[in-house]
Amino acid sequence: MNDAQLRGRLTLLAISALFITPIVLATYLYFSGDAWRPAENTQHGELITPPVSLPDIALSQSGDHRLREVWSLVVLADEQCDNTCVTTLEHARQIRLSLGPKMTRLQTVFVPGQTAAADIPNRAEFPALIIATTEATKTLRALIENRDNGEILLVDPLGNLMMSYPPGTAMGDVRKDLGHLLKLSGIG
Repeated sequence: MNDAQLRGRLTLLAISALFITPIVLATYLYFSGDAWRPAENTQHGELITPPVSLPDIALSQSGDHRLREVWSLVVLADEQCDNTCVTTLEHARQIRLSLGPKMTRLQTVFVPGQTAAADIPNRAEFPALIIATTEATKTLRALIENRDNGEILLVDPLGNLMMSYPPGTAMGDVRKDLGHLLKLSGIG
């Protein structure tokens, strides 16, 4: 074999290795363990399966605000709105404001405890917050049992409780999930 043939074959092997090596490496990394495997899901909150269907109830005395037709971030409180609750309300407000022109597709609803008054410290800081009436609170609390103070629940425009975020969840994670949902959803 002469030098020209040897160089030609080495060039062919080098070009083949250039295309085959990434495939072999990717296959090895995928099957070698969980560290390199892509995530099976991308949501940050807990997906509620099956979704809980909530009734179309009036959330305010005037009846202007309902639990349908727009996305709802529902913030839960215990018997009083403590620091955890206020922090969650601040995060919910920031999430809504971060949507920019799409913020009309989202409402923030505060659901106090069964026997609690709807007292929120610094209420003036939350002008767009909807405080659920006593009747709405009783109805919602009966359907969404065993939830924590400061937990955020996401309700779709059809009234389905579909995701929950425990207290302390990063605001960016909730915002990412909501951004995906608003982008893909044609309703609300």
